[in-house]
Amino acid sequence: MSDTALRLAGVRKAFSGVPVLHGLDFALKKGEVLGVTGENGAGKSTLMNIIGGVLRMDAGTMTLFDEPYAPCSPAQATAKGIAFIHQELNLFTNLTVAENMFIDGFPTNRFGAIDHKKITSIAQQAIDRFSLPVTPATKVADLSTGIRQMVEISKALLKNARIIIFDEPTTSLSSREKNALFHTIGELQQRGISMIYISHILEDIFRLCDRITVLRDGRIAGTSPAAEISENELIKRMVGRELSQIFPSIEKTISDTVLLEARHLKWRQRVKDVSLKLRAGEIVGLYGLMGAGRTELAKVLFGVEQRDAGELILNHRLMAQVSPSACIGGNAAFITEDRRSEGLLMSKPVDDNLCLVKSADLTNRLGVVNVVERARHNREAIKDLQIRVVDPATQLVSSLSGGNQQKVVFGKWVMKDPKIFLLDEPTRGVDVGARFEIYSIIMDLAKRGSAVLFISSELQELMGVCDRILVMQEGRLTGEVPKAEFDQEKLLEMALPGPALT
Repeated sequence: MSDTALRLAGVRKAFSGVPVLHGLDFALKKGEVLGVTGENGAGKSTLMNIIGGVLRMDAGTMTLFDEPYAPCSPAQATAKGIAFIHQELNLFTNLTVAENMFIDGFPTNRFGAIDHKKITSIAQQAIDRFSLPVTPATKVADLSTGIRQMVEISKALLKNARIIIFDEPTTSLSSREKNALFHTIGELQQRGISMIYISHILEDIFRLCDRITVLRDGRIAGTSPAAEISENELIKRMVGRELSQIFPSIEKTISDTVLLEARHLKWRQRVKDVSLKLRAGEIVGLYGLMGAGRTELAKVLFGVEQRDAGELILNHRLMAQVSPSACIGGNAAFITEDRRSEGLLMSKPVDDNLCLVKSADLTNRLGVVNVVERARHNREAIKDLQIRVVDPATQLVSSLSGGNQQKVVFGKWVMKDPKIFLLDEPTRGVDVGARFEIYSIIMDLAKRGSAVLFISSELQELMGVCDRILVMQEGRLTGEVPKAEFDQEKLLEMALPGPALT
C-alpha cells in the first residue's frame, strides 16, 4: 500500500461555464497535517467541497486509501471517514450542545429510544477535552462565536474520522482555545489521522503543518515541506508577486476634533464603565481576549444594544436615543464580525448587497432608484476592493468565497463615505493580499478624516495599522498604548486577568 491517504488527479470544476479548478493534482499523506493556503477565490473552498461531497467534480479522479472515491453527498463522505469543519458554523442555535453533537445520528437504547444519558456522557467528555465553559445542556444560542467553533470541532472529532478538513478553524478562537485545538491536532496526528488545514494565518500554517500547498487562480502554485519554504516565498506563490510589506504606510494627520466620545458606558455587566474618544484621522485599535466585551462595546456604540448607563456623543451631538439608524444618520458605520448573519443578504445578488446602506441616497421622492448611479457606485466598489465576481447583477453573494463576501460587507459601508467606522474583526477569513487592500482602505479613510475603531484578535495587525491601542478585559478598559510604545507582551499582559480587577 502507498503512504497516500487521499489523491486527486486532473480535477476540474466550473460554475456557470466559468472554470474554477483547472485540472488539479493534489495529495495528502497518511498521518500528515497538510496546510492549504491561497488568496480568496483561489479555489480552496471549491476543492474541499469536492472532497467533502458538497460538490461533484466535472472531470478528474479521486482515490481514498488506494480505493476509488466519488462521494455524491456529505453523508457519503462522512461514511468514508471524511470530517469537514467549515469556516461558517453548521450548528442549530435552538438546540443544546449535546444535541448538536449528535444531530445526524442519536444513539438509542435497547428499546429504540434516544439514550440521553449516553449523549450527555459523551458530550461532557468532548467538553472536558477543550475545557469549555459550558455543559451538555447549554443552548448554542447562548454561546460566543469562539465557543460555538469549539463545539463544531468537538462534533467532528466524535465521528472517528480518518481525514479531517479544517477550514479556517481559528478565526474566532481565543489564544487559549487555539492552543487547545493545536494540542488536539497533535494528538490526532499521533493516532495516524490525516488532516488538511486551510488558513490565511501563515504563522499557524508554519506552526502546525508538515507540508504546505498553495492554490492560485484554481491551480496548484506549489507544494513544499514547511521547513523548506520561507514566509516571503509562500506569499509570493499566493499572490503571484512580492509583497514588500504586509502593512501599507501612509502619511496622515490626526485632528483634535473628536468625532465619537463615550462616557461611562455600561451594559449587562459585559460593558463596565467604558469611556473613550475617537478623533478625526485616527485609527484606534481595541484588543482583548475572547469574552472581554469588545463586540458588545461596539454594539452598544452603534445602538444595536441599548446602554444601561452612560452617554454617547456622535459628531458633536449628544445622542438621547442610540440606534443603528440614528448612527447611520450621524455618519457612522459598523462592520460586524458575523458577515453571514449580520452583514449580508445571502440570497441576494452582489449589487443588491453593495447598495444596502446607500440605497436611500439613490432613491428619489417617488421611490424610484437611479439605476445608472447605483451601477456606477457598485462598479467603483468592486474595482477598489478587487471583489472577484462574474456578474454582480445576478451572482448571489452566497456564491462568493468568504473573503470576497467580507469585501462586499466593507464595500456597502465605504460607498456611504462615513466619518466614523466601527470595525469588528474586518479581516477575519481574508487572505494576506486582500488584507493589504483592506488595510490600505482603512488608512485612506483615516487620511480623509474618518475616525476608526479597529477591533481585532490579532495584535500584529493592530500594531501594524493603529495609532494607539486600547485593551479590554472582562468588560473594562485596562490600558491604552500609543504607537511609539507598542509591545506585544505588554499588550497581552494588559488583556490577561490579574489582581487589578479583583
